[in-house]
Amino acid sequence: MYDTIIIGAGASGLMSAIISVRKGEKVLLIEKMPQPALKLRITGKGRCNLTNTLPLKDFLKHCGSEPRFLYPAFTQFFHNELITFFEDLGLKTIEERGGRIFPKSGKAQDVFLAMINYLEESNCTILKQTQVTKLIIEESQIKGVETIPFETSNKELCNHERHKAIPLQKSYYANKVILAAGGESYPQTGSSGDGIRLAKQAQHSIIETCPSLVGLKLKDYNPITEYPNLIDFELHNLRAIIKDKTGKKLCEEFGDIIFRENAIEGPIILTLSRQIASLAGKEKLLLELDLKPNIEQKILDKKLLMEFDQRGKENIKTSLRAFLPYELIALAQAKCDIDFNKPTHQLSSNERKLILHFLKNCNFEIIGTLGFERAVVTQGGVNLKEINPKTLESKLTKGLYFAGEVMDLDADTGGFNLQIAFSTGYLAAQN
Repeated sequence: MYDTIIIGAGASGLMSAIISVRKGEKVLLIEKMPQPALKLRITGKGRCNLTNTLPLKDFLKHCGSEPRFLYPAFTQFFHNELITFFEDLGLKTIEERGGRIFPKSGKAQDVFLAMINYLEESNCTILKQTQVTKLIIEESQIKGVETIPFETSNKELCNHERHKAIPLQKSYYANKVILAAGGESYPQTGSSGDGIRLAKQAQHSIIETCPSLVGLKLKDYNPITEYPNLIDFELHNLRAIIKDKTGKKLCEEFGDIIFRENAIEGPIILTLSRQIASLAGKEKLLLELDLKPNIEQKILDKKLLMEFDQRGKENIKTSLRAFLPYELIALAQAKCDIDFNKPTHQLSSNERKLILHFLKNCNFEIIGTLGFERAVVTQGGVNLKEINPKTLESKLTKGLYFAGEVMDLDADTGGFNLQIAFSTGYLAAQN
C-alpha cells in the first residue's frame, strides 16, 4: 500500500514525486518507457527553457483560454520558487533574452538528472516499462491502479534492446493517484494518450485534442524539388499573419521563421499554430508573410523603382538581391511568375507590383500541421470544469488528481508550458 501513486515520470510527474517524498509519503512513480522524462530531455532543442520571469499577470496572458484556472497553482509555486527548487537540487540557472530561464549548463539532461537523482536516493519506488491499464475506483474513490509490463522497440530513442513483454497484470494500491501521463505530443517519448484514456475511465469528459506549437504544412510548397536552398533557411524579423477564407485576420506575430523541407516552422509559426490548432487542416486558412514589415508599402515601392532604375542592365534576379537573400529568390520567381533572367529595365509596372506584393504579402494556403509527432504540446485534454483548481483533485473521483499536459492546458513557447507542468505537479502533490 502506497500513500501516493503517480502515473507518468515526465516534468509534472517528477515534480509531484519529489514534493510527495518531501511530505514523508511512501510514493510509487510509474513510467511506461524504459527511462523517465524522455520528452523533458529533448525539450527546447535539448536546452530546456524551464520558465519565464514575466510577472504573473503577464505570464497568464500566454496560458491558453482559461488562464485563471492556473492562478492557485502559480500563487503557490511560480518561477521564483522553481528557480530556488532547482538550486536546492544543485542545478544552477541563467536568465536569457525575454525573461527565459535555462539551466546554466544549457543541457536539458541536467534538469532530468537533478530530479531523478533526488528521487533515486529517497523513499520513492520508480517502476519503469510499466503501463497503467486501469484505474481502480470504488464508490467514486480511487483505490489504486492495474498495470502490465510495457514493450518498446524504439531502440534509437530509448537506447534499450527490444524484449518480449510478459502479459502479467499487477495491481498497486493507494488512496491518492496523480495522473501525470502527458498528452499526445511526441508519442515516441511515451506521451501517446494514456492519460486521456485513463481519465475517460473515471468518467471525465475530454476536450478534443490536437497538435499545438507545431510546424505548418503549406499547399504547393515543394522545397526539395523547387527551392532546395530554402531548406532549413532561417528568416528573421518578419511579420506572419493567418487569415481565414474570408480574409479576416485571425492572429499575427513578429519574429523569426524557418523553412523546412515539408513545412514552415520557427518561433512565431509555433505560436501562431497554437492559436489556430483546432482549425488547421479543417478550414481554409492563409499564411501571409510580410518580409519587409518595417517599410510601408508605398515607400517600399519607391525603393524598388529607384533600385531597378539604377540597375537597369542587370537581370531581375541580381537586382532583387538588394531586397532579398539569395535563398528566397527562387521562391519569389515562382510566386511572381516572372522571368527573373531578363534585364531589369524590361520589368513592367505590373510586374513590379507583383514583386512588391511578394515582399509585403507572400502567402500560402495552410493545409495542415506536422502532427503530434512534431508538436511541442497537446491542445485539449481533461475538461477543466471537472477539476478543482485549488487542489487539482477530480470533482468526480475522490483521491484522483491531475498534473501537466493531460489537462486542457497549453501555452505559448518561452518557458510557459514547463512552468505549468512543474506548478501543477507541485499543487497536485501538495494537497
